[in-house]
Amino acid sequence: MTDLPIWGGDVRPGTYAGHDGLLYDQGPSTFAELLAGTTVWTERTFLVHGERRISFAEFRAAAHAAGIQLRDLGIGTGDRVMVFGYNSPEWVVALWALWLSGAVPVLANRWWSPAEIEHALELLAPRHVLTDTALPIDVPRSALDDLRTSFESGGEPPSSSASTDADATALILFTSGSSGMPKAVELSRRSVITNQHNILARSGRLPHLLDANSRQVVSLATTPMFHIGGLSSLLTHFLTGGKIVMTEGRFDAGQIMGLIEGEGIQIWGAVPTMAIRVLEHPDFDKYDLSSLKSWPLGGAPVTTALLDRIRARLPKLRERGLSNTWGMTEAGGFLTVADARDLTLHPGTVGRPYPVVEIRIAPGDSDGIGEVLARSPTVMNGYVGADTDQNVDADGWLRTGDLGHLSDDGYLFIDGRSKDVVIRGGENIACPQVEAAIATHPRVVEVAALGLPHPDLGEELVAVVVHSADSEPPTAAELSAHVTGVLSYFAVPTRWEIRAEALPTLAGEKIDKRSLAKEFSA
Repeated sequence: MTDLPIWGGDVRPGTYAGHDGLLYDQGPSTFAELLAGTTVWTERTFLVHGERRISFAEFRAAAHAAGIQLRDLGIGTGDRVMVFGYNSPEWVVALWALWLSGAVPVLANRWWSPAEIEHALELLAPRHVLTDTALPIDVPRSALDDLRTSFESGGEPPSSSASTDADATALILFTSGSSGMPKAVELSRRSVITNQHNILARSGRLPHLLDANSRQVVSLATTPMFHIGGLSSLLTHFLTGGKIVMTEGRFDAGQIMGLIEGEGIQIWGAVPTMAIRVLEHPDFDKYDLSSLKSWPLGGAPVTTALLDRIRARLPKLRERGLSNTWGMTEAGGFLTVADARDLTLHPGTVGRPYPVVEIRIAPGDSDGIGEVLARSPTVMNGYVGADTDQNVDADGWLRTGDLGHLSDDGYLFIDGRSKDVVIRGGENIACPQVEAAIATHPRVVEVAALGLPHPDLGEELVAVVVHSADSEPPTAAELSAHVTGVLSYFAVPTRWEIRAEALPTLAGEKIDKRSLAKEFSA
């Protein structure tokens, strides 16, 4: 495999984006190099979507053919092109065709409201939109499904027209929009490639060292690919010759278990809410999930109680199958990772930084807890149309908004969110800590803690608890007693809602606390 791009494993001090930092000594620098590196997997199946099965060779040919279609639409170097659709083979081929054409993909959230998509269109002013649905305003657009013909026609690679500046913006994604309108995050080509380099180096899967005859890894894609986690997973499995099975429609726990059994899924990356939905499904024991070897969790805090529940129901994952990652869109992907051994030896950790990621804690409280700062080649260039200086300083340090601390041996622990704090009578309460304590109750499936306005205290702490379907609901008094002594007296919720129905979620299945607050206000 000497003709493939070499992904070096050594790290050196260097300069990028005008400041110092850490860099890999060697690695691919263009999307064309990434695509060329997959030629070793030619006959393998790459994408599975319903009855469709698409090989690596078919996909590469389709990416080139789709690039010709885009060129015929007048799309060229530096043009912003919005992709507005659910996970599909056409969505994936659009992404790669845009990159190979030198354009800048704008990955919009398919679950947005009309007001949110209108806001994004006005903010970004894309040259063109590739969509699988109608849009609220009239803009140049074409159907994503038009790219389906690219899988039939094939094509020759067009001459590369990508920018030579590795730090120029090559991708735009959006924050989740849990408060206010989503922000558009600009990521460079260096960011996208380095995030993959980090993942592959830490997991021992640098592509040029892989055996072309090794057994193919089969993964399940449930996270939307317009989110950084879903996108990272897509690229990781593409670069390492994996098979990606896509779900159809919105998240459904029954469909997930059926695919794991039917397709022999080995890896399923999920957010905690997805994991809970599967574990609590009434038909869980009817499915054969024995093929599942790895269940990485991320995107939201992962409680020890949830990990214990997974270990109990899927004992095969106890030793090696579980992991926890921490990152964000503004960081261009993942910043730390904890494997199964880390989670056992250091309960609650999100792991150690990836090779070229630097972590430090801003001056905090007496326990060493402060805002987590991160510097990495993956960190965003900025927000479109917004001040970025308050988030990334001149030396490249990103203010993550997460509160945390580092252990003496370099493990990071997230202790809350600087904006997910309730201030009750002058006392700061970190909602994730409250949620983690309540989640240890044996009849609690999900929990969300949030603050509501209070005339005397400023805010009061509310807990919304979902109990397991096969048990009697716990009472508010029982739950209060369960956390008393574990939490400070002022951190015990003063209002409780105990219910059987699942908590509302945002795209990507994160808990929608804004919606819950509106429920209480109503």
